[in-house]
Amino acid sequence: MKRIFVTLTLAFVAVLAFAQNSSVSSILRPRVEIAECSSEQNSTELEVFYMNDENPRMYYLSLGGLGVGTDIIQIDFDPVFELFIPLGGNLEEVLDRMNEIKALYSMPRRGSTEMSGSFAALYPNDDLATTTVTSRRFLTSKVLEFSLPTGTDGIVRATHIYKGDFNSLLTGIKLYKKLHPKE
Repeated sequence: MKRIFVTLTLAFVAVLAFAQNSSVSSILRPRVEIAECSSEQNSTELEVFYMNDENPRMYYLSLGGLGVGTDIIQIDFDPVFELFIPLGGNLEEVLDRMNEIKALYSMPRRGSTEMSGSFAALYPNDDLATTTVTSRRFLTSKVLEFSLPTGTDGIVRATHIYKGDFNSLLTGIKLYKKLHPKE
């Protein structure tokens, strides 16, 4: 029984690997990672990437999954949907946009602004939603809350990005740019 299951699984994987123009291959689009930062302390996964099949190329910031809850308590349960922020078409635009986002950490406590983002499954799409970015302060850290409206009173879909994690991601992008100056 075990051999049959393994054989069928390998056959299924082989079919997916060789699918050229089927609907399966359009679901599995290639993401090329530029920089990544993951923190076990606050369970965030940040990533800057571009889609290898897009022309012209567009870079995105993935803020990971959004939790559901209030401003204070968030429950993470959705591993498929992510919040994507468009950054630009080349690495100069990416660094400029990332520095603009980094400057938001200096906003006054509970200060907020809006930007465009795509909340989608696995990879970004053209449906941009208004994302509210709010500055939060805790005892020793600065945090940006990226949230989307849910329409239900008091319920917020949000993720919290610590300044240290964001700075690590920004350093990774700068290193990538030095290693790939022609990109």
